[in-house]
Amino acid sequence: MLAEWSLLGFLVPPLALPVLIALGLYLLLRRVFVRLGLYHWFWQPVLLDIGLYALLLWSVLALAGALPIAPPKEG
Repeated sequence: MLAEWSLLGFLVPPLALPVLIALGLYLLLRRVFVRLGLYHWFWQPVLLDIGLYALLLWSVLALAGALPIAPPKEG
């Protein structure tokens, strides 16, 4: 079980930092997509936003080693 972090007397879950990192990356990519006009090509831009954020959060958690991803089988 993961323990909470104490931040100025508030208990913060360990998932808070990866969520904030993914949110920052999402906002940056969203700005790029808007500037390049890529939302014009999607039927439901909100679904793109949700999928993009989920993919970014999974990537941050995978790179941090927080996901139980099985190593490749040998032989």
